[in-house]
Amino acid sequence: MRSWGRRVSVLAATLLLAGGAAVGQGPATARPVIEAPSLAQPAMKIRVPLVAAPGDVPPAIIGSPTAISGATYKVYDDTNALVLTGTVATATVAPSADRDAHEVWSHYYSAPLNALTPGRYQVRVNGVSSAYFDVATGAWGDVLATLLPVFRANADGSEPATPYHGPSHLNDATSKIANGPHANTAIDVRGGWMDAGDQLKFTQTIAFATAMLELAGRNEAATRSTLYAKAAIGIRFLLKAHPTSDIFVTQVGNATIDHNYGFRDPATDDASATQGISHRKTYVINGSTTGGSDVAAIAAAALALEAEHRGGAYRTQLLTAAEEWLAKAEALKKVWINCCYQQDTWRDDVAFAHAALWRATGDAAHAQAALAALNTATSGGGDGWRITADGYDMAALPAAELCGVLGAPGAPAAIRNPACAILVAGGDNSAWEVASRTGFGRAGQPLWGAVRNDLASALAMELADREGSQNFTASRRRATGWFLGVNPWGVRMQVVGRSGAAAVTGGVTGVYHWTTGIGAPRITGAVPGGPDTQAEIDSQREWCCAPIVLSSLDTPEQVYHRDDAEDYVMNEIGLAYNAPGLLLFALLSAG
Repeated sequence: MRSWGRRVSVLAATLLLAGGAAVGQGPATARPVIEAPSLAQPAMKIRVPLVAAPGDVPPAIIGSPTAISGATYKVYDDTNALVLTGTVATATVAPSADRDAHEVWSHYYSAPLNALTPGRYQVRVNGVSSAYFDVATGAWGDVLATLLPVFRANADGSEPATPYHGPSHLNDATSKIANGPHANTAIDVRGGWMDAGDQLKFTQTIAFATAMLELAGRNEAATRSTLYAKAAIGIRFLLKAHPTSDIFVTQVGNATIDHNYGFRDPATDDASATQGISHRKTYVINGSTTGGSDVAAIAAAALALEAEHRGGAYRTQLLTAAEEWLAKAEALKKVWINCCYQQDTWRDDVAFAHAALWRATGDAAHAQAALAALNTATSGGGDGWRITADGYDMAALPAAELCGVLGAPGAPAAIRNPACAILVAGGDNSAWEVASRTGFGRAGQPLWGAVRNDLASALAMELADREGSQNFTASRRRATGWFLGVNPWGVRMQVVGRSGAAAVTGGVTGVYHWTTGIGAPRITGAVPGGPDTQAEIDSQREWCCAPIVLSSLDTPEQVYHRDDAEDYVMNEIGLAYNAPGLLLFALLSAG
């Protein structure tokens, strides 16, 4: 979840008083930031993608305290046979206002690995060895499979959620509206997904995740039925979230009450003595007081994407609901004012809704409206940083839909061509990020949600690459590699474990989520927030923990500890963090 108010640590969350308050959650006193240690740079490390598909293997990156220009890298298989050799290439990013102010090492080099065939390998340079990594046919489909368990663990109501929890929040069937002219009216908002490490439900993140599942299903035939079945959980909630012509739900549960109550089994909430936990309130769009154009538009997009592959009366119901959500978005013209997912524009969401409705209905007016909103949202492509798909900025998705690179034909040329140009501008911006921020090729700044941002940028580059006028493959590959272990810590940015035949190794072990607090199974493949700045992490740790102590692989701009389950900036997991990767790896898997 994005920036919000007070959070309760895993430890404090398990030490609840009878009244429901967590021990030790009082305001903290201000504390100084612990300065970065003045230590020598760590010894040379070789970071590799811990899994990759043949023909699409990201390069290894070598971080070194000394120059090794002209060094030879050698790749050995698991029988210690030499299979590949070459000369390292410089990958150091020169200091600038855009690069991270501090890098772990002074020198970076790349070692291309794309010639490798399926097998298990290790890279060696000047007596230093990397971790072993796997090149496997079907690897991208396996990564996609590991991104799905969170949609079972966070499922709410009567949606299947074993082995993580039983039926939960069934009292949401008679949830009372908390605000607006329908206050105290009871509506049924059971189901959907809990958002992140907490147990709130947000229409915005449910709809975003649903839309990405829908698009992933459209593009990946091998997993389509599974992806559509997951998306149906979100669709069922979105239909409930608009029960009458003038009720549009934005949130279920009170953020302050939920966050202060701590980690607990969601199946026990209905029996809680705390009214705000046992009988959760529902919050709705209430004109300009709340705004909500972004929420309404992404809900419309998700519903329209479902309608695309449905028929009969159900298709009509979906399209009617989508049109009504979109009409609400365009009438409000104001973003949703909220605790946790504050956006600064709604026009990209509206563009996505119109593009999805054009796809579902064939109505040219929707295509025209989508392009108009897209032009306004991105300044005609001039604001390339908005042309991504991270849940905050969404413009890459309607641009790709109109351009015809999302698994279906494009719009007529008068609309398709400018949409394609906008998409390419987004690819350009993401490629610039890869080249400018750090020698490891992270796409984006190390801000809260850095892993999601990197995946969303990789997705934008993959979509732009499919447009065909420019080649973004190398940059997309580097951003994908950063996610899979080519980063200072050598961590695959997913929770370790196994999902069916697919496994995550070398990943995250400390998870900020209620499952950790109650000893439930770890959610394999869930994506964490990832690295952030020391200052931002410490500004949030005052509610739970001592100031962060930097390791030798951290800098003030890039801090990440895979095993810190107390820290919600680095290690909270949730729907929106997994969502961009769903579509990225569906596209890569499908080829």
